[in-house]
Amino acid sequence: MTQPLDAPDAGELTDSARLELELLADQLARMRSMLFGYSERFFDTIRNWAILTILLLVASTTQLVPAAVVPVPFIVPFAFLETGYLFFYTVFARRHAERLEHVINERFGREVLAAHRLEAAYFYPPDAPKIAAFSLGNPLGFTSIATVGYSAGAALLWLAGMVGLSNLVAHGDAGQLAGVLVPGAIAWTGLIAASLVWTFLARRDEDRLVRELESAYRRGPNAG
Repeated sequence: MTQPLDAPDAGELTDSARLELELLADQLARMRSMLFGYSERFFDTIRNWAILTILLLVASTTQLVPAAVVPVPFIVPFAFLETGYLFFYTVFARRHAERLEHVINERFGREVLAAHRLEAAYFYPPDAPKIAAFSLGNPLGFTSIATVGYSAGAALLWLAGMVGLSNLVAHGDAGQLAGVLVPGAIAWTGLIAASLVWTFLARRDEDRLVRELESAYRRGPNAG
């Protein structure tokens, strides 16, 4: 990640400026690694929760463990909460890397790193409103479409769980918690959905991060 130091202008850098660029490049490498790592964990988590939910739904159709359906309407929203948390980290890593690339470019006085600009064009513009990876700045982009697809699949699993849970309660097989399970699942789901939508659309944390990045990595003396 220290390749920019081999540029023609690198020979004109002072030792202090060269060290600063190396530190910035190392930090950029860590952010890119963090972005990859949390993206991978994001999809692994989706798959793992989906497999568990499907297994519970299948098990609930048998005579052995019909109550296996009970946790499903609670698990699906929790899976959204956990994956939203992981996606939150990818936003942090991407915005951090974006700022680092800007600063390194400013030190050179020209664009030597363009990944942040390519990501904005290919995935979604980072400053546009978004709910997780569904971007209002690129609603027909693949990340937005994939987000809708994953959400639709999760909604089907949740609905199947709610139907199974309602049937269990109606047949008197839900025990002493029968009266609170269905409204509890609905309230739990609504609370998580509302909190995720508000968190991403309000952008309080992301906007605060961007301000801190601007302050932490100030423009160089030759920046325009």
